[in-house]
Amino acid sequence: MMILKIAWRNLWRSKLRSFVVIISMTVGLVGGLFSAAWLNGMTQQRVMNAFDIETSHIQIHHPKFADNMDLKMSIENTDEILAKIDDIEGVEASTSRIFTNAMAATASKNLGVNVYGIDLERENEVFKLYDDIKEDGGSFFETKKRYPIVVSSSLAEKLKVKLKSKIVLTFQDYNGEITGSAFKVVGIFKTQNSTWDKLHVFVKESDMRSLMSLPDNYSHEIDIKLNDFNKSEEIKNEIASIFPDYKVEEWREIQPFLRVINDFMGFIMTIFIAIILAALGFGIVNTMLMVILERTRELGMLMAIGMTKRRIFSMIMVETVLLTLVGAFFGELISILLINYFGTVGIDLSYVSEGMVSAGYSPMTYPALKSSMYIQITIMVIITGIISSIYPAIKALKLHPTEAIRTI
Repeated sequence: MMILKIAWRNLWRSKLRSFVVIISMTVGLVGGLFSAAWLNGMTQQRVMNAFDIETSHIQIHHPKFADNMDLKMSIENTDEILAKIDDIEGVEASTSRIFTNAMAATASKNLGVNVYGIDLERENEVFKLYDDIKEDGGSFFETKKRYPIVVSSSLAEKLKVKLKSKIVLTFQDYNGEITGSAFKVVGIFKTQNSTWDKLHVFVKESDMRSLMSLPDNYSHEIDIKLNDFNKSEEIKNEIASIFPDYKVEEWREIQPFLRVINDFMGFIMTIFIAIILAALGFGIVNTMLMVILERTRELGMLMAIGMTKRRIFSMIMVETVLLTLVGAFFGELISILLINYFGTVGIDLSYVSEGMVSAGYSPMTYPALKSSMYIQITIMVIITGIISSIYPAIKALKLHPTEAIRTI
């Protein structure tokens, strides 16, 4: 306690110098933590958008379906499989889809697209495409019209269609014959991934099944939404053991890019903060060396009256750690306030929205940081303080009492 009191008093003997170090550390931490939170928020938004629109958490296909999208490589007894999946603990919802490649044609242009035939009762429990229908873009199949189709705004622009326009889809049926029909646009959506938007259209499963002559209870894909996506590998293995004849993949396998940005984000942020703390550590070392130089006579006097080298070392170390902790306290406090504020109101990057949306990122970003990150930062700050104090403390121990006292 005595060492702690002395170190705390020494810390404020030169208020200006201490404030400069504290302010530099505060600014550095605020910049580092806010940047990390911003990057983390963007990454988490990208991952969640992919779950809600593109991939779900787990997918099931016929083992050979991905080779050449052969429509005969289907999942049989779909209803029974969905019923068993829904009973698995941790599964929130599941749905089936029919998939094919098609040529979308209008009077203006022809484009290749991926067509999904969806089960309207189950689809909205797994995916949230219905949330991305534009204000003036109709509805997500809220119609009784025959052969409705929902397309993206970017695809509608390329095909030069609008609501109630017709798009002719041409594709192969289950027997390999060319078939197709005219579909009427009932909904136009716009997600945060413009590249994905241009390639996908959605129609009713019943319409596609009829046109493709696909047997009842057959599908090409089953999508599964979990209560906790972090348990996807565990539940995937359980599903694979129940249905060994089918290929079961979790989101990391479906989109490896998502795995990279999700798994390594924590590591990247830790390295990012470590670099900032290392830079601040050099500043702290320089400050403490100046302190020792100014207090040479004082330290010599303390040694002369019997203060052990161990206590001298402890005093310098505690003083340095206290200095870093004060800077960390204000840095983390301001960071929490800023991250919570912008995490609520968001940061609008509309001026670069085209580039961000093309990569699948939302132009409206929300910084976010786990509470555990602040604990890690505090530990790293303490370690930085201890490491930064070692060299100045060793320099102090090398002082000879008699020579130090004579120093003017």
